[in-house]
Amino acid sequence: MYTAELVEASTSNLVTKSNLLIEANYKLGVVEQKIILCLASNIQTSDSDFKTYTLPIKQFTNLLGLKGKPKYTELKQITKNLMQKVFEVRIDKKLIQVSWISYVAYNESEGTVDLRFDPFLRPYLLELKREFTSYRLENVVKLKSSYAIRIYELLKQYEKIQERTISIIKLREMLGAEDIYPAYGNFKQRVLLPAQKELKKKTDISFQIEEIKVGRRVEKVKFIIHPEKKKKTDQQLSLFESQLEEFQLPNSFSERVKKLGLQLGIQLSNEIIQSWEKFGEENVLLLMEKMQERTDIANPIGYITTVLNASHAKSQVASTSEDQMFLPYLISYFRKSKESYPNWFIVDKAIEELQSQFQLEPDEANSAFQKIKSELFEILGVAEHSSEQLSKEAASQKKMELKEILAQLKKSQEK
Repeated sequence: MYTAELVEASTSNLVTKSNLLIEANYKLGVVEQKIILCLASNIQTSDSDFKTYTLPIKQFTNLLGLKGKPKYTELKQITKNLMQKVFEVRIDKKLIQVSWISYVAYNESEGTVDLRFDPFLRPYLLELKREFTSYRLENVVKLKSSYAIRIYELLKQYEKIQERTISIIKLREMLGAEDIYPAYGNFKQRVLLPAQKELKKKTDISFQIEEIKVGRRVEKVKFIIHPEKKKKTDQQLSLFESQLEEFQLPNSFSERVKKLGLQLGIQLSNEIIQSWEKFGEENVLLLMEKMQERTDIANPIGYITTVLNASHAKSQVASTSEDQMFLPYLISYFRKSKESYPNWFIVDKAIEELQSQFQLEPDEANSAFQKIKSELFEILGVAEHSSEQLSKEAASQKKMELKEILAQLKKSQEK
């Protein structure tokens, strides 16, 4: 049995959402987003279940920015469309699609509308103790762009860290903008810069953009987050923020690892994170950051554990230097296939991988490989031979072997 409660659509209400929900992929119009946030702002910290929220339609339409007298037809179409839209959240290897709203009723004689969240959203909006983000509704109701609202939430989540780096591909997914403005320049002009202008003018945060390039291509953007001058807040918000300090530790190792895990599509338990901590916090964070652009890793948790163990076996020392990641990476790469490769192939392919994965110049990749060559061959059980000039016949044979090996390697990675 659901409890119905008449609530006020007030901009001073506090919106509190699970970080996992903020990280989810979805595309909603600006009015649809405001409906969700308006409902979320009426959830109390003591609520153990969703209520049916009853909102005065006149007040509701004003809050949503709909002009003139309450328009039932327009509002009914908006909520109908909203009930048909889903968001996606990935938990372990399961991709879940769920509707935001499960129930809407218009009380035309009373001038009110009843709305209720889908029950699946309980763990993301109710009784949140950790890993959540809070902000006042007034910070988003004045925003005119749905992208600005989403960017505000994504940056508010990292406000205390003061920066957030997101790949262009992932950012498009989070904003529901995969199929528009394919050129980065247009995406920046039509999405990022207007959101930057709106947030600075209308919210409690602003941001600057730093572009991270690979060659000439912009692969990631780093948002530098700045707090804007806050208006005087009431005692309730001050008390709530002080209580958040107990649970929100965005600068902690555990929090940072969980956030990186979510970006990889995995939810990490405290036990797993504690098992990685002994390898050095920076080593774990560095490895997970390097994995963000990888799409070939089927089991991220297993991969991280394997690489960390291999690195630990080599040095027994936690290190933040990139060159100590070369050996474990190459070990993991060549062990993906059960095929045994000749000496010359491993040399060529290892140098190629170091160039591609660690952005090294050819001479740098060759120098780095020579330092770890003996140890790599020993671990892989490959005999190390001195280099010798190949005859034309041997070179031709090597070329044929290379084609065959590459085909085998590709086949093993597709499994």
